[in-house]
Amino acid sequence: MVSILINFEVEEIELEEVEEGIKILKLPELTEEEKSIIDPIVAPTSGLRIQILDIIEENGSRKYVLTNRKLYLFLRIFKTVSQKFKEMKNGQNLKVLIVTDNRPTRNILLNYSSQIFGYDGYKIYYQKDFPGESQLSSPYGAASVALLKDINLIIVLTASHNELSWNGIKFYIDYPIPISGDLFKDVSRRALKLKEVHLKPDITPIKIDAEQINNDYTIKLLSKILEIESLKGKNIVIWPYLGKARGIVNLFKQLGANVILIEEEINPPNPIKEIREEKLQDVMSRANSNLALLLDADRDRIALYVKQNGKYFTYIPNEIYSAMHNLLAKEYNKKIINVRTIPSDLRGDDSSFLNILTGVGYKHLGIILYFLFGIEVDQSKVDTAILYVEEEDKSLKKINNPTPLKERIINLMDINGLDTEQFLVVMWEESGGHTLNILNVSKNPDTRAFEFSTEFPLIADKYPVSALVLIAELICRGHVISESIDWTIKGINRTIPAIDEEKVRIMKNFEKNDNKIISIEGKDYEIHALSDNSNAIDIFQLKSKDSTLYFRPSGTGPDVRFYIFGKKETHLEEIHKVMEYVNNNFK
Repeated sequence: MVSILINFEVEEIELEEVEEGIKILKLPELTEEEKSIIDPIVAPTSGLRIQILDIIEENGSRKYVLTNRKLYLFLRIFKTVSQKFKEMKNGQNLKVLIVTDNRPTRNILLNYSSQIFGYDGYKIYYQKDFPGESQLSSPYGAASVALLKDINLIIVLTASHNELSWNGIKFYIDYPIPISGDLFKDVSRRALKLKEVHLKPDITPIKIDAEQINNDYTIKLLSKILEIESLKGKNIVIWPYLGKARGIVNLFKQLGANVILIEEEINPPNPIKEIREEKLQDVMSRANSNLALLLDADRDRIALYVKQNGKYFTYIPNEIYSAMHNLLAKEYNKKIINVRTIPSDLRGDDSSFLNILTGVGYKHLGIILYFLFGIEVDQSKVDTAILYVEEEDKSLKKINNPTPLKERIINLMDINGLDTEQFLVVMWEESGGHTLNILNVSKNPDTRAFEFSTEFPLIADKYPVSALVLIAELICRGHVISESIDWTIKGINRTIPAIDEEKVRIMKNFEKNDNKIISIEGKDYEIHALSDNSNAIDIFQLKSKDSTLYFRPSGTGPDVRFYIFGKKETHLEEIHKVMEYVNNNFK
C-alpha cells in the first residue's frame, strides 16, 4: 500500500468460506489494552480513534504495519453498529452511507465495513467518487443523516487532525449528533463480546452525491444570513492538509470565487499546529490572493492565513469565530444566540443576545439545539451533558430541560419589546467546529404564547463550512479580524500527557479544591468545578482577577487539556505554571 506520505505493510488475514459468497473471520481474545481502546474509561467526544498502524523504528527509518489485531478492533465496531441499528429498526429499511477522509488506511476499512454491513442485509451507499473510493468530509457525512431521505445510518471513517497512522469511526443514527451516552456504551460492550464476524465480499455500492446536497443546503442557509457578493471573483487559496477538499472547493467555486488549491499534504494534518508561511506567502503572492483557508483531514478544524496592509496574519478558530460573531452582531444587526463550549473564546460574549455554555464536544452543544426546537433527547445524553445558561448578572445556571432556556429567551424578548425575532444560533468549540441555524421566535396572536421554529434541518454536529464562507465574505468586504476582538486578552490551549487512569486521578484529586481559593506561583485562583447533570465533574475553572483558565481530560488522545484567556503579555507563562502545578501535585 502506498500513500504520498507513508508506506505500510498489511498482515495477511485468514478467512474461512462457510458458504458460497460468504466468509467468516474468527476473532482472537482481546487483551486488556485492546479492551480499553474499544471501551475507554474517558468517553470520546467525537467517535472512536485508534492508532491503526504500528510504527517500528528500523535502522533510523520508520516502518508502518497494519496488524490483524488492530484491524479487528475496527471490524468489531462495524459489526456491533450494524447489529444495534438492525435491532433499533426491527430489520427494516437497512441502508448505510459509508464515507472516508483521505487517510492511507481508508480503502481497507471501507472495504471491510461494506462487507460486514452487506452480510447483515444492508444496502450500501457510497459518495459519488472514483471507483473504490467514497470520500466526503466529516461534517457533510454527519449532516447527510438529516439531509438525505431514507438513509438513517452514516459511518464516517476519519481520525480528523491525528497523525496518519491513526484512523477512526464516527457513526450517526437518525440524527446528526455524535453518538454518546448509553448507546455508545452498549456498542462498546457488544464489541468486547464478539467471537466472529461474517463477511460478504461481493458488494456493489450505490453511488449518491451527498456532497452536492450538502452544498445546496449551505447556500440556501447562507442566503438567509448574508448576501454572498464580495466573494465573487476573488482569488481564494485553499490548502487541505490531506486530500483535495472537493466539497468545500466546489462550494466556493459555486459561490463565484476563484479557488487556488495547494495539494501538498502534511502529516499530521493539523492546521492549528502547522503553518507553512513561506509556502503560503509564495502561492498567495503569485495568485494575487489575500486569503487562504487551511483545513484538517476531515474539514472540521480550520485556520485562516490573511494578508492585511502588506503583512500576513494567522487566525485560529477562537479568533475567527469571535470576530465573525462580533461583526455580524455589531455591523449587520444579527441577534446571536451564542452556544459555545466552556473553554471557547469569551471575546464574543458581550455582542450576543444570549450566551449558553456547554461541555466540550458536540454531544453537549447539539442538545441545546434540540432543546430550542422541541426535539426529544435521549435522557442518558442529557444526564451526561454539561449545560449552563447565562443569567442577567452573568452567573451560570445549570439546565437539564428546555424550559429554563426558552424562558430566558422569552424574558429577553419581553425586555427588548420584541414580539417576533430571527436569531442566528451559533454552536461552536475552540478546536474548529462551528454550526449555524436560524431560529424564528414569534408570539402567536391568538394564544400570546411564543413559538420556536426553523425552516432548516437541524444539524447538531460540526458544520464549519457555513462559517468559512461567512468569514471569507466579511474579509472580502474589507472587515479586519484583528479589529473585531479584544487583543489585550489572549487565548491559547496546551496539553500535558496523561493516560486514562492518570486523567481520572487528576480530576479526582483536584476536586478537593472546588469552591476554594488556591495560590499558584503567588497568584490566587478561585476554583469552580463544572459538572454534568449527573454531577460528574468534567471541567475545572481557575479564575484570577485578570485571567480565566480551564482544564479537562481530552476525549481524543492521551492528554489533559489546559486553556487560558489572560493578559497578552503573560498568558503563556501563566498557563505553563498552572500546568506544572497540576501535573506535579495531582497526577
